[in-house]
Amino acid sequence: MMLEKIIESFILNFKKYLYAILGLISGILLVEYGVLKTIFILCLTCVGFKLGDRDFQEKLKKQILNRLKD
Repeated sequence: MMLEKIIESFILNFKKYLYAILGLISGILLVEYGVLKTIFILCLTCVGFKLGDRDFQEKLKKQILNRLKD
């Protein structure tokens, strides 16, 4: 019964938990490494996230193949 309420609360407030975790991670990075290194880490994270997207991979492959054909 209690577990169901916890799971329901998590599902209904997913964005709150997600942003709280992202804020915590960002805060730790800022304190531990400083502003410039944190920005660099976040940029590389965004690039990795984008490269991990299947649609982006397919578009990138098509663009590379089209440029190689020309």
